[in-house]
Amino acid sequence: MRVTLMGTGDAVGVPAPLCDCEYCAASERRRRPAVLVEAAGRRLVLDIGPDIADQLHEMEVYDVDAFFATHAHFDNYWGINELNQAAMTTHVQNEGEFDHSTFGKEITVYGSRPVRTFTEDTFPHILDHVEYVPLDADEALRTDEFDVRAFDVDHGTHAFPTQGYAVSAEGATVVYAPDVDGVDAVPDFCTGADLLFFDGSVLGAEFHGDAEELRADARRFDADRVVATNVSEHMLERHTDDLDELSDFEVWNDFDRVAL
Repeated sequence: MRVTLMGTGDAVGVPAPLCDCEYCAASERRRRPAVLVEAAGRRLVLDIGPDIADQLHEMEVYDVDAFFATHAHFDNYWGINELNQAAMTTHVQNEGEFDHSTFGKEITVYGSRPVRTFTEDTFPHILDHVEYVPLDADEALRTDEFDVRAFDVDHGTHAFPTQGYAVSAEGATVVYAPDVDGVDAVPDFCTGADLLFFDGSVLGAEFHGDAEELRADARRFDADRVVATNVSEHMLERHTDDLDELSDFEVWNDFDRVAL
């Protein structure tokens, strides 16, 4: 199994909008969160942020077997509009003028029922083209290549219920737990993973929960390696080379990958 962190940034990314601070100026770009998981010629993507088109083009990925939504915040889900463009069979009113061979991709998104309800209320036209399949917490999706299980994540907001995913393939497991305010319990199927992507508040900027408490929460997963997501030199007011001093969790750049 190969895992690529296509986006390492927080909600606004790096550089931050309209910012000329020394940290934004000196840092590599950090796109909004997204993870690509590949095994046996199949591909899954976790999170669908507004940078998803750029991220997939950078990876030269043009077919994805399934996307997984964590919650409906802009930085995690609003790339659904990009996927809708790929799924449409015709383009607006230009049916007679366009070669439609690049349209009509089969797009399948799995996620919680609240995210589907959000989609119905906010982007109802998307469900005409994109197949959205509800996947409840503790429910598993099993294919020949992957075993994917959803679990609840405490995001500290009732307005945007959040869930993470544990993906197993080829004898390895990666767990994706973004935007965490706290962890009450770690599901058994999430413990002992080869790789855990966990909220970057562990670095100290506290986008979500208390940094020290979240560091303890991350260690409860007992993963071999823990990589911070939602990283922002802008918010931390630190240069990239200094981030390793903030905790014992790994900080990656966009498109860093590992084979498990």
